[in-house]
Amino acid sequence: MSEIEKQKKRKRLKKALIICNGNPPPQNLLRQLWQEVDYRVAADGGANQLHELKLVPDAVVGDLDSLLPEVQQQLPVSILYHVKEQDTNDADKAVRHCLQRGFTEINLLGADGGRQDQFLSSLEILFKYSPQARLILWTPMERMEFILDTWKETLTPGTTLSLLPLFGGAQGVVTQGLEFELNNHVLLPGKTPAGVSNLVISNPVSVKIQQGQLLLVVQHTES
Repeated sequence: MSEIEKQKKRKRLKKALIICNGNPPPQNLLRQLWQEVDYRVAADGGANQLHELKLVPDAVVGDLDSLLPEVQQQLPVSILYHVKEQDTNDADKAVRHCLQRGFTEINLLGADGGRQDQFLSSLEILFKYSPQARLILWTPMERMEFILDTWKETLTPGTTLSLLPLFGGAQGVVTQGLEFELNNHVLLPGKTPAGVSNLVISNPVSVKIQQGQLLLVVQHTES
């Protein structure tokens, strides 16, 4: 590959997918995202799940203590990134790996289920790195991301959407396209309005935040 081709490839690389070592994600959702992204990362033991599906990631990142020896033996050594530090978990290490390579959207699968402390830690990872890139956490029923200023999307009418004031909440929240609109509202933990289970009634749906951040949770239909 010529240097010009390498530069073109680097310019178009935008979306990454991280497969974590939680509950196996629905195969249809995994394969859909697998095709949509430019780069695919297994967070340590997430590579075991991919091996069962005969999928080979572009990188395996983590302390590699959950990667089965028989799986590791069949992977190219060049895609193994052994990060020894124990101050963060493997999902965090995988996100940093993608950020260092300039990805502006990072999708996480398999971060739900199993131990709930690991799932809550995944939400904290979204919160921590959202100022640097768009991070989206997928479960079989929802996708989640933090909104820091503005967000807009076209969604199927009737879709359930929640805005949750985790890690501090937000002020000056304005929405459009929802059944219960917010007009310069404040959303804070433990206070009303709750922001849970709103419905999409028109498009595009938009959210604007003057200060703070909100966790957006959108129900999706598995393709």
